Amino acid sequence: MSADLIVSALPGEIRAAVLRDGLLEDLLILRDTAPVQVGDRFLAKVGRFDKGLDGAFVDLGLERDGLLPAREVEGPMPPQGSALPVAVIRAPAADKGARVSARRAGTSLDDTQGLRAPARLDGGPDVLLDLIRRAKVNSVVGDDAELLQRLRAEVGEEDCAFDLAPAKAPLFQTADVDAEIDALLQPLVYCAGGAALLIEPVQTLTAIDVNSALHDGRGGGQAQAREVNQAAVPEIARQLRLRALSGLIVVDFLALKKPEDRKAVAAALRRAVADDPEPCQVFGMSPSGLLEMTRRRSRPPLHEVLCRPCGIGGRGWEKSPETLAYEVLRHLAATARGHPPNRVTLKVAPAVAAALQDGQAAALKAVEQRLGGPIALVADPLVAHFDLVLD
Repeated sequence: MSADLIVSALPGEIRAAVLRDGLLEDLLILRDTAPVQVGDRFLAKVGRFDKGLDGAFVDLGLERDGLLPAREVEGPMPPQGSALPVAVIRAPAADKGARVSARRAGTSLDDTQGLRAPARLDGGPDVLLDLIRRAKVNSVVGDDAELLQRLRAEVGEEDCAFDLAPAKAPLFQTADVDAEIDALLQPLVYCAGGAALLIEPVQTLTAIDVNSALHDGRGGGQAQAREVNQAAVPEIARQLRLRALSGLIVVDFLALKKPEDRKAVAAALRRAVADDPEPCQVFGMSPSGLLEMTRRRSRPPLHEVLCRPCGIGGRGWEKSPETLAYEVLRHLAATARGHPPNRVTLKVAPAVAAALQDGQAAALKAVEQRLGGPIALVADPLVAHFDLVLD
């Protein structure tokens, strides 16, 4: 099956999606303001050793200290207060610091002369290139000529074609990926055959509830339960990957009486996540249908990248002003590549206007350059998303 990659870029954000025979297979959204991910490197300051954890806490200059397991150090643990180059092997979460390794740092203290711990080091992994090589894509289509040129130089054109997207609507919108991303932020997912998943990430775990929904089962309750559970397995694996969910994941399948049926579901899920780029461990299924699994956290989940907490106790999620600002700019950038207008007035919610004037100021300036003139930005509390006036 052929795989294609579409990539859209603005200053501060790169979005990439792998489409295999038209189906979204992998998704990557990179922002300059994104939290730490696997492979990032630091010059850490070694703190106290914890015998129970068999490792030392290390100061990375982040909100929480990281954990350096003793097995991830060449030789004895460095003394408290010393500096040590490390690489992140598990990204931090809301309630946990990063896990790091000195063995995988790829640098030495001699290479960090002049730096004072804690400090962030350059030279982390290029996750976009890793995605292209891992997916073995046949073509790359992008809306940024400079990024395409860099990728072409790194990957080569022997097995992969590189093309600049035509001047139409935003690239991800044209490929219907924007709609899929919006769907990935919703809790309800329908599977093949009418079964459904309810996906609810909370601070300590991700709960996935499997139900029959519109599935037309025949042959009795247990036969339907087997069909629904098996139909849910590939979609569970796909959703975990696209949403970048990690840590403890509890799946509530339909209950199965026979042990062999429960073993078959667990085995099917192990096969489904076998090609996941993040290591997964799937445990057994209980008679009530509960199954636990884990997935390594290499980067923040999609909802944390694109959304901010909302509602009572911050237990809900809504698109952040930064995400809405980038949506507006991508729409404007596509307009600029087609038929640049003489004058642009952009009305947005006050929080989005603040984002465009602060964190997304460089992206706004880049779009203005493509338009050939300034954008009149108006903060309007009555605007939910944006209103665009082109003259």
